[in-house]
This record gives sequence, structure tokens and C-alpha cells, in this order.
Amino acid sequence: MKYKALLSYLLICTGFISCNDFLDIKPTGTMTTDSELKSNESALALTNSAYRNSHVTNRMASGWGTGTMLLLEYMTDKATSENSQSNIKDFQDLTISSRTTYLEDWWKYCFEGIADCNLALAKIKEFNSLGEDVITQYVGEIKFMRAYYYFYLVRIFGDVPKITTVQSELSELEVNRSPVKEIYDEIIIPDLLEAEKAGLPFKEETGRVSTGAVKSLLADVYLTYTGYPVQGGSQYYAESAKRSLDVINSNQYALFDTYEELWSPENNNKKEFIFQVQYSLNKRSNEVVCLVLPTRSGMSAFNLEFGSLIPTAEFVESYAEGDKRKEEKQFFFTTYKGHPNKFSPGAPELEFMDFKGYYIHKFFDKNAIDVMGQSDLNWTIYRYADVLLMYAEAQVNADGSANQTAINAVNQIRARAGLIPFTDTGKDKFVKEVWDQRYFELCYENKMWFDILRTRVIRNDKTGNYLPFVGYKTRWGKTYTETQLLFPLPLREMQTNPNLEQNPGY
Repeated sequence: MKYKALLSYLLICTGFISCNDFLDIKPTGTMTTDSELKSNESALALTNSAYRNSHVTNRMASGWGTGTMLLLEYMTDKATSENSQSNIKDFQDLTISSRTTYLEDWWKYCFEGIADCNLALAKIKEFNSLGEDVITQYVGEIKFMRAYYYFYLVRIFGDVPKITTVQSELSELEVNRSPVKEIYDEIIIPDLLEAEKAGLPFKEETGRVSTGAVKSLLADVYLTYTGYPVQGGSQYYAESAKRSLDVINSNQYALFDTYEELWSPENNNKKEFIFQVQYSLNKRSNEVVCLVLPTRSGMSAFNLEFGSLIPTAEFVESYAEGDKRKEEKQFFFTTYKGHPNKFSPGAPELEFMDFKGYYIHKFFDKNAIDVMGQSDLNWTIYRYADVLLMYAEAQVNADGSANQTAINAVNQIRARAGLIPFTDTGKDKFVKEVWDQRYFELCYENKMWFDILRTRVIRNDKTGNYLPFVGYKTRWGKTYTETQLLFPLPLREMQTNPNLEQNPGY
């Protein structure tokens, strides 16, 4: 863990969010843990620092055409890659080790984000010139972000160091791992409950944390807390359902009418989108757009297309007959045209190319691909479709059968996909339908792996049945064991902190 930034911290938020005033804040200077706090602008910059590592979820990693989001997709058995630099074989062969790509980035940037939050929480209340309401809202944003970082850490690594104060001495860095449940009970859930009461706007189109975002994350946390590994108790289904229902009843969010609207940068932070990682042209480009294009195909204005994340044919073909999401250039595509910068005039590729396989279309920023070679399409953490499905799953488990709101929630997802309404309110069949829709609607958005972990079941694409994760044979001929329920701690962290113990099996 690297906390040197706490000793001399530069509060610069340039490039953090696209096309919003608070992203264009000018540097306010260098702030240390002993700085005198006077400027209202400095208070805002201090709060903004909590967002600095929000893009840990899809940050470019070390390696050609690689990114952190790949870690959470390669383990699902629903994804492959044409990019050997992505270390896809480690995942297919289940030979992941503490040296595997992506692990250090997830650990490092989440803990850097936590350090930013801890410093901000330690200093923000010293701004005496700010009104109490403003400070309360800033604290709410910061605590949301701290919970956000920890929520990823415990699901990826399990037990992790519990750090809630500023570390300014090297002797404070050798911290033992704390149990997952303790991290939930003492940090994640309390932080979100405080953020829930912070008086934040219910909806934000600036990219900042909103009450809707807080409730969405809290609904996800409670749903996960009820499942594995914590198994906190069935009462938390009701807590999850309560938060997602608050989002539904707010009438502040709605599904887009078409899928194309999901990948239009003009819709960043709007309507269906509840919380997103922010991107901006010429500041921070969303590289996932070119990571999912057919490798070296010459179809885009990007320097290269990487083919780093590709859906398996078995998964795509497991969609129901007539499901719009499976149609060409909806969630997937198989053809396009070549880019004029990469083919000679008159080349047939300029008119049509057949890639002979499925590729992901969910992040298809057409202007970036055809013209700009960089994308300001935001990366989504929570959208309304996710909340609808979280409510449906939590409610039916809490009450034993699906109520009308839950049925309506599922059928909103199905209606947009062109499917007939689902009417079976029995718990078992309804839960399976919700799980199916989570697979089909939220695929490749870093949701599937965490759903597998909390339920300990995985969908067989050929039969549609859900089977135990431990003992499941992958399409690569390997068998999942309990070892794969957690990723290993990064080697560098193990070497740096002798108090860390490696996860079993690694």
C-alpha cells in the first residue's frame, strides 16, 4: 500500500469528469496533513479528491491493451480474448497467481482511494467557514466513495486491512487483514447509512454522488451481505429491497427507450444512469471502447483495436429467440466497415467486413470509432436496469413470492428486449428469471462475476440451468474449486507488508 500521497497531497481534479463545472476546477495548490484550511474551493477540491481513483473499475493496466475490468470478466466462463498480452490463459487454465496482471492495480488504486477519503474526512470538518449542511453533504460524498472502494476490495480479495485514519508514518503501514464481515459492519454499511442521510440531491447529472447512487450501492451491499461469504441473514433482503424501491419510487430514473442510447456519450449521467465513472475528451479517454473491438481489424480511428474482451459464442447464442439484445449491433456485432485511414481507396473492406464471430457492442461509441479515436463515453457503475433487478431479487426472497412491483420491474427489462411478460410469481422460478435477466442485461459490465460469488452458482449456457460454482467444469475443460472464490493478494503487497497472509490455494 502506498500512502506517500498523504504526506504531500496535490488536490488537482483536472480531467476527473466530463463537461461539468466541478471538473474544470483549477489547482488550489499543495495541501499537506498540516495545512491551514480556509478556502471554500479547497474544501471542494478535498471532496473531489475522493473521486480521484473512481476509475479503478476500468483503468488501463500494465500490458498491451489491458484494463482492470478484464479481471472480473475473464473468470465468468463467458468471455475470451484475442489479445495474448491480457494473460487470458491464466484465467482459462485457472493458474492465476499473485503475479497475475490486474491484481496489483485493483489493490493499489482502491487503497489509494481509501487514503484520499480518510484524509478528506479528517480535514473537511475543519473548514469553519462552510455551513453545516455543506459539510454534511461533502462527508456523504466522501463516505460513499470509501464504501465504494472497500466494496470492491472485499469481493475481490476477501479479508483486507481496515484503515479508517490517515497514515503518516511508515510504522503504520504494516496492517493485518480484517474479516470481510467486519469491513462490512464497521466501514461499508455505516458509511453508506451516513451518506444516505447527508441531504444529497436524489439525482445528479454532474457525475457527483447522489442519494440515488447511495441507495443503489446500499441495495447492492445488502444483497451481497445476505449471500456468500457473509450470509448475514435473510432480513437483509428486506433492507436491500427497501433501498432499491426508494430509487424506483423516486421517479427520477427510467430505462432508455432503445439500447443505442446506452452507448451515446450525449446521455452520460442521464435518465437510466445512476452513477458512472466520468470521461472527457482530451482529459481522460475511455479506452474500453477500443479494447472490445476485433483485434487489429482496421475498423476504427483508434491507433489499434485490441480484441481484449470477446463474448463466447455459447453465451450470445443462449439468449432467447427474438431477444433484441442479441440482434446485430445491439449488445453484440459481427460486421462493420473498415476505416479510411487504414485501407486504401477502393478497398472492399471500406464497405463491409465480416468478423466471423461475435464482439461486444455495448460500449460502441460511434463518433470515437469513426472519427475521434478517443471516447468520452462514461463507464457505468449503476444504472436503473440493475436497480430494477436488484429489487425483484431482494423482494421475492424477503417475502416468499413476487409482488406486482417486482413483476413490473422484471417485465420492464423484458419489454425493452421484445420479450413477452413473465408471470410466474413463485419464488424459485422468479429468482431464476431475475438471474437470467441479470446475465443477459448486465453482461460485461462487471456484474456477473460478483453475482456468481454471492450466489455460488453459475449458469450453464447450453442448458440454462444454474449449477454449483465449486465443481463446475468450464468451457476450457477446467474445474472451479474454492480457491477461485477469491483472487490472490498481489505479490508486491505480500513482500511489502509481512503481516499479510495469502488467500488459501495460492
